[in-house]
Amino acid sequence: MFGIFKEPAKIIDTYEQVHSILKSLLTYELRELPNRYEFWYRVAIRQEEFRTLQAEHRAKISMTSAVGRFHQTQYEVMSQKLAKFERLSDIYKLFCIEEERELLNHRLSFHQETIAAIYDHVQHKELYMYSDSVQQQFWEAIRDDLLHAIAHLD
Repeated sequence: MFGIFKEPAKIIDTYEQVHSILKSLLTYELRELPNRYEFWYRVAIRQEEFRTLQAEHRAKISMTSAVGRFHQTQYEVMSQKLAKFERLSDIYKLFCIEEERELLNHRLSFHQETIAAIYDHVQHKELYMYSDSVQQQFWEAIRDDLLHAIAHLD
């Protein structure tokens, strides 16, 4: 009898799911930067940090020593991190434009099940936050799955 007056559960479309995932993922990526700065300013700071680290490692690459090979590996890691972070921030910009919602929602509908599974994991993220290394692995997995699911948006 009391169930009649229950509010129906809000249906979250794929667009909102991806928007929420991206916001959570970028918030995790920017967690070390002060919150007093504007979101996009913090994104630019993080990108510049990746570029600076990339340039420093590139300058120290040498195939004749173990330390030089370490810098080669770190340069490649920083290049991948920068590319993925830039891709996420560019896609998030698309999701901030309300006029694009209908088109993006249609294009995302082809990957609706994958996105829904990723969204469910993000909604229950507290299960994966018991240590820093597990938390980092969780967000890296979310990032990689999301990038794979939305690779067609270009």
